[in-house]
Amino acid sequence: MPDSTPSGMVDTALEALRVSVALEGVAVVDVADLGVEGELLYQAGLGAIEVRPTVHGMLRRGLRGPAHQIGPDRRPILVFPWTLPPGRPGGLALWRMPGARPWEARDHALAAAAGALLLVTLTHGPAEAGIDRLTGLPNRHYFLDEVDRRIERLDKDEQPGTLVLIEMDALERLSEAYGQVAGDWLRSRTATLLRAMVRPADLVARTGSDQFALWLDGMDHLTAAERAESLRERRLTLPDTLSHGVLVTQTLSIGIASRLPGRGEDIQTVMRRARMAAYEVRQAGGAGWRVSHPPA
Repeated sequence: MPDSTPSGMVDTALEALRVSVALEGVAVVDVADLGVEGELLYQAGLGAIEVRPTVHGMLRRGLRGPAHQIGPDRRPILVFPWTLPPGRPGGLALWRMPGARPWEARDHALAAAAGALLLVTLTHGPAEAGIDRLTGLPNRHYFLDEVDRRIERLDKDEQPGTLVLIEMDALERLSEAYGQVAGDWLRSRTATLLRAMVRPADLVARTGSDQFALWLDGMDHLTAAERAESLRERRLTLPDTLSHGVLVTQTLSIGIASRLPGRGEDIQTVMRRARMAAYEVRQAGGAGWRVSHPPA
């Protein structure tokens, strides 16, 4: 059973981040009055001892955002700084194997997204961290706040962003027929499927009982439609132990809405357009996707 304590959730999140981005290691670091190395509050992977002095030095420089550096042993290191109440400096550190591809400025979005979610978890605990307990994904409140923050950056960079809204067809009926455990199994498997199909810096969230959302920085509706088609083709089937031997396949209704830079649309407006597109798919029988184009 997953550990839902704050410590367990952070450990799980760090290991998932390490595996998904092919890192040698990742750690949450406290650098308040702890000598030259700082304290590793949580960690996953290898190489922590080697990177600690470099990470400590980076985080003590008063950084205002993600930064990267090559360590003395040629390990590429990326940090996201923060301050935990009541004023303890620290942050998230990610590193690759010695000699691996260096971090680039475009990797900073990954550190910012992962760091922001971990910071909320550490500060408030799982009950208030914006995390859905069933799937381990960010919830609707966290998703909307985070996308609002990203939209500001995308406007400055003159880049689009795309919302993909995924609604699970007839899940309430399936849950009534085969039980809540079957419904939760389908929700959890959908979350796993979505995590596997996005880039590390993309945002995946559970935004409703039977609804998920993807936010894709810098991506237009054409590329998002390719993702949606791939998702439509990968249908989930309940195991026999839950379906009593009946073939039960879960389909999805997907709405896509891109946001162009400088148009002034907030995430709530984009969400409404994507929801309407998904509704039109569902009204047509489900198991498909539709694009809602931004207003002229």
